[in-house]
Amino acid sequence: MAEAKQSLGRRLYQYQLERFPLVFLLPTTLAIILSTMSVLEMDGYYAQWWKYGLLAVAGLSFLLHTRVIDELRDKDVDDVHHPDRPLQRGLITEKEILRLGYWNGGIFISIHIVLDPLSGLLSAGLLCYSILARYEVGPLAKLKPHFWLYNVIMLMQMLLLQLVAYAAISKTLQWSENIWWHAFGVFALSALVEAARKCLPPEEETDYRDSYSSRLGTWGSAIVTIFIGVLAMICYLQIPDVSSTYLVLSILPLFLGAVRYASKPNQKGKYSIQVGAILSYLLLNITVWL
Repeated sequence: MAEAKQSLGRRLYQYQLERFPLVFLLPTTLAIILSTMSVLEMDGYYAQWWKYGLLAVAGLSFLLHTRVIDELRDKDVDDVHHPDRPLQRGLITEKEILRLGYWNGGIFISIHIVLDPLSGLLSAGLLCYSILARYEVGPLAKLKPHFWLYNVIMLMQMLLLQLVAYAAISKTLQWSENIWWHAFGVFALSALVEAARKCLPPEEETDYRDSYSSRLGTWGSAIVTIFIGVLAMICYLQIPDVSSTYLVLSILPLFLGAVRYASKPNQKGKYSIQVGAILSYLLLNITVWL
């Protein structure tokens, strides 16, 4: 409990290190912004750099908001199966983390209102969806036991976030196939990171079975993770004037990391597949930008 006596700033910094690592989120967010700018400009939608800067801040704000939502939604489960997490061990209180989530929601909506009224309205709708997910209202409560379907529904927030970003710059909802293929690619990449994050060594599994590896086994989860990365690559391959050679090569870090994890499913193996997924995530988006 000594951690709880530290200043709020130090505690939030430690929380960020453990549950919202900016060292990974900043470069991945920048990569998505660059590829988004590229596909929008293909269709003649140009905007000043500061608007894309605001989009990056809004994206990070929403990601932190969803992290907070996840923490609160899964608190009872994590109390039992993950007692070492910040909220469970008292590093941060439920009240503090709830306030953090709502502040980030406000920043997210405010930025989109500034960028365009349409995207402001859409961002408010997306925020409502995330809050409904927090309380598992209606059908969402019935989906919880269905591991795979539930994860897809939760990940839909990332697709909707990307659509709101397009609307903020284009000021329309009528987009070309290029933009839609990019959106589906971004959605697949969100699933890629989620899958890689849930490939664990046997000693880190819990009875709750909330990882891909607990459901599919070591090799099964590694193969599914590779498949998701290839799916993202295929979506990006549909965008014209993007190097197919570089896109294919971009999957190599993921492949190597997944094989390393599956061959030796220990802590280093876990980090290998996670780093491989992040590198492929970055390379795929940079290839679209270039």
